[in-house]
Amino acid sequence: MKRLIQLLVILLVALPWSAWPSTPNESRGSLVRVRASIQPYDQFRPWQKKSPFGLSGTGVVLSRGRVLVTASLVANRTEVGLEKPGSAEKCAAEVEAIDYEANLALLKPTDDQFLKGFSGVSLGTSLKAGDTAEVWQLERNGEMLRNQAEILSAGVGRYPSDEAGFLVYGVRVSLPKRDDSYTLPLMRNGQLSGMLMAYDRDSQEGTAIPVPMIEHFLKDSSDGKYEGFPTLGVSWSPLRDPNLREEVKAPSDGGILLMRVNPIGTAGRAGLKEGDVLLTVDGFRLDEDGNYRDPLYGPTSIGNLVRTRPYVGAIAKFRISRNGDEMELTGNYDRRARDEVAIPTLQFDLAPRYLILGGLVFQELSGAYLQEWGEKWPERAPQRLVQLFSFQQEMKLDPKKKIVFLSQVLPSATTAGYQHLSGLVLSGCNGTTVGSLEELASIADSTTSGDLVFEFMDDPKKLVLDAAEVKSGGDKLGKAYGIPALRKL
Repeated sequence: MKRLIQLLVILLVALPWSAWPSTPNESRGSLVRVRASIQPYDQFRPWQKKSPFGLSGTGVVLSRGRVLVTASLVANRTEVGLEKPGSAEKCAAEVEAIDYEANLALLKPTDDQFLKGFSGVSLGTSLKAGDTAEVWQLERNGEMLRNQAEILSAGVGRYPSDEAGFLVYGVRVSLPKRDDSYTLPLMRNGQLSGMLMAYDRDSQEGTAIPVPMIEHFLKDSSDGKYEGFPTLGVSWSPLRDPNLREEVKAPSDGGILLMRVNPIGTAGRAGLKEGDVLLTVDGFRLDEDGNYRDPLYGPTSIGNLVRTRPYVGAIAKFRISRNGDEMELTGNYDRRARDEVAIPTLQFDLAPRYLILGGLVFQELSGAYLQEWGEKWPERAPQRLVQLFSFQQEMKLDPKKKIVFLSQVLPSATTAGYQHLSGLVLSGCNGTTVGSLEELASIADSTTSGDLVFEFMDDPKKLVLDAAEVKSGGDKLGKAYGIPALRKL
């Protein structure tokens, strides 16, 4: 008996700290399971959806009976449900606010009483490199595992659906595999410090959304009108080269060179121009690499200064040097430069638009379509489309005009000989410039006889279909390929 007691003591002492369960019912006051049924749209066959699948994650209960999760957990959702830890009690939920750029979503249970008795969690303070925290997980029985984590870095980085950059934590943590490990809370002293959004089991490192991002998201969505994170609407270059500094008549130190300024963006409407040297933003001085000195994080990219600190509508103050003359300019933060573009980057929860004419499938170019080509889409997707997407700012594409392209050709009597064509950017039809699917549909609908001549940027330059055959063969084409509608505009 004595040896048995000694063995139990040894096993308890050897148990790693991260695997100790929480105090009784602790998880039931702050965490819920989230189950999402996902069915993305098929960008290659825009008239249908892909096969459905399920995702599971851990939601953090906040005040007012709301649940915080990552946006990637509920993207392209058909259903979302909540489940209480340790019980079979479930409830449907709806998305109250979502931001795919910031990868955050706020859920509301359809039953107002479902989370009654949940204490919820409050937001903690910002973390910095070297701080420790915990990543919370739920066991099958509803008890909680608290896994010790270390903050490796805190700086501006890219999010899964954003290329402009947001504040992000680099985290090291050893996580046991669980069925709800898709999204997990990062906690410190019982308060929410972030949301883990990516994790690599081999390196035991991941990335987390910091609490300043969460705080911004929650405050913005509290009035029921979510506006998102602002942007400047500029492209810039460092000013380390002394010859370049001399050429643009920059001050002796600091500042970045504005290479492009979107006229409808925050900076453009405030009066900033291409060739200006941006010296300060809201009183924070920029160095030659576009960093400002953050009180907590130290040298930090301008991305955090203009995206996380202010809210849409807030006053934006700039100090610039233009041809050697320094001046102050003022505007208001907004995100129109991000939303109003010729080729949208984000396109979740939206069915892709398309138009099928005689077997020619036309779509409007988006980042979602290109990403359908896989992780190596810059190499695998049609290069003309990649070029337009990657350099749309440099090309100054008109945001009011979309990029219409031939995505594929369905074999039919009308398209004989054209089946191998795809990825061709449409410039016009019947001599008229085309800037949207609606414009193309209007031309096709009004052409009752003769030919439809499609003009492209690349070879074969032109395709010709008989307009009468296109109209008469539409129903037969739809039935042959199981397409419910030949257009979605």
